[in-house]
Amino acid sequence: MLSTVGYETLIFTVEDGLATITLNRPEALNALNQQLKDELADVLRALPSNRDEVRAVLLTGAGRAFSAGGDIVQMDPGRGAEVTRQRMTRLLREVLIPLARQEVPVVAAVNGHAHGLGLSLALACDVAFAARSAVLSMAFVRVGLAPDGGASYFLPRVVGVRRAKELMLTGRRLDAEEALALGLVNEVVEDEQLLARARSFARELAQGPTVALGAAKRLIDQSWLSSLEDMAQLEAYAQALAMSSEDHREGIAAFREKRAAKFTGG
Repeated sequence: MLSTVGYETLIFTVEDGLATITLNRPEALNALNQQLKDELADVLRALPSNRDEVRAVLLTGAGRAFSAGGDIVQMDPGRGAEVTRQRMTRLLREVLIPLARQEVPVVAAVNGHAHGLGLSLALACDVAFAARSAVLSMAFVRVGLAPDGGASYFLPRVVGVRRAKELMLTGRRLDAEEALALGLVNEVVEDEQLLARARSFARELAQGPTVALGAAKRLIDQSWLSSLEDMAQLEAYAQALAMSSEDHREGIAAFREKRAAKFTGG
């Protein structure tokens, strides 16, 4: 069983198949210090082995920010290049890649500022809702840094190469409506309705056919790197897994009996 206690910089809860991860350093606009990175890594490491409990994930921030990005207080320009490279590799390997590769749907509720590494976290999620007051940016260049957190992978796939270059080279800020127009978020919600809307959507996914949803995620991710012929083979493999699932049997039974399906994730 997943532990939902013991963290200092995030809040982790599980209810009705939905795991909610709330970044909880509101006094620092949820900037990602080393402790928060470590605690995120710990949670994400545990999720794949608890599929009976967790069938969707919601990621958000406490207070008035989703995440302002990396914690400038802990940035050390004098740190050697090799140490920095190792730290960034660890961040990608333990946080960003596990977040993006979760086999269940991951929903972001961007409740305020999301800059730099904070925006990378949101981009690693499958679906993102933004509060109307949200402000987003690839802020790295404003403090003399190159993009990190997988931003150079996620952003061009979302907005295209030319727009990604513009956003990364300027670091300019976007309001929620422009973020929606560019595809950085799926929907803009009034501030007071954001969490309820994102949670309702994530809970709906948590009640869906988990095997099929996971397969759909993997297929879409792989499609960027594969030929049509390769994707046809991968789809055949994924469909074979889905057709052998309990959820598929339930879906067929519900269709024949003209009732709503009750998926269990099996």
